[in-house]
Amino acid sequence: MHEQILIVDDERDTIELLRYNLKKANYEPIIARNGQEAINAVQCSAPEVVLLDVMMPELNGWEVCRILRQSSTGKSLPIIMLSALSDEEARVKGLSVGADDYVSKPFSIKELMLKIQKHIDQQRAFQQLRAREQEQKTSLQYLVHEMKNFLCVIGGFSSLALQKDTGHAHLKTIHTAAVHAQNLLNDASLLTRLEKEPGALPTETTDIVALAKEAVEMFRDTAKKKRLEIIDKENGPLLVRANKTAARQVLVNLFSNAVKFSREGGRIWISSDEVDSRVEVTIKDEGCGIPRDELSHIFNKFYRAAGSERVKGAGLGLHIVKLLTESMDGKIIAESEQGAGSSFTVSFLEAGATAAHLIREVA
Repeated sequence: MHEQILIVDDERDTIELLRYNLKKANYEPIIARNGQEAINAVQCSAPEVVLLDVMMPELNGWEVCRILRQSSTGKSLPIIMLSALSDEEARVKGLSVGADDYVSKPFSIKELMLKIQKHIDQQRAFQQLRAREQEQKTSLQYLVHEMKNFLCVIGGFSSLALQKDTGHAHLKTIHTAAVHAQNLLNDASLLTRLEKEPGALPTETTDIVALAKEAVEMFRDTAKKKRLEIIDKENGPLLVRANKTAARQVLVNLFSNAVKFSREGGRIWISSDEVDSRVEVTIKDEGCGIPRDELSHIFNKFYRAAGSERVKGAGLGLHIVKLLTESMDGKIIAESEQGAGSSFTVSFLEAGATAAHLIREVA
């Protein structure tokens, strides 16, 4: 698709001259014949560059430029002002209201095309820089989000081990949490990579029931403090094709959420079953539940459903669950009723499943 260039001018000859040369240069011209049309076009079409005439009736170019700079859609949009006013005062005024460039009429078409391409290139470079900054920010948020869980586990069980003569019983949980936290630190860019390259995780034969038990043990003490009853209906061992670190993270996030959002004295069920060529692990709670109209959004990055305000979080947990699950050819299904709890079922391919199973599922 060609870049859209907005021409804002009330002179027919100028419009036709610009339209012809923009098309010749493989741009897509959009026409606005007055200031209000220009403001509407920016909101609706999101052009790459605006060629803005100064001398127009009602809203002149300076006023249009000022309005665009105050709007979210026009705040960073490249604006080149075109005017028969060639004196320094007019040029300075154009730049002072937010224009990126100023070209006096009559202008050189070649020079104008070079300016247009220059501003497009600068805008793209800026957008790429912002994208890289956002990737780094996302990776850091992911790491912080996950490390909080495991540092809490390590700290909690370390404290118990120091207080009790049977402290050695907690050392296995401490070790598991510490190793997993180290794995996360070694791959801090995991979330960013998966958002760009779905299915990028290597898999191995893994006992998913054993990983589920590890997740439960990590938060058993927290559950005990809330007087939660954990009902374990797991069958095991059940071998699946998964990335061990990623699969553990999925189960930890789901069980952690079940504990966090459960009511005091409630119950949490965890079960595992073989279904066709898959192994399903279901974690069900008696928490606040999720409104029906929000259920389809809960896996979106930074999304927090109504009622989740009482629990600290960044809205990354379920987004991470979905990314990691799908990167292993897994599936995640959520069912919930507001006030009656939630159920999350994550499924993995059995260790013996072949490519034919995947083809059959898609078909």
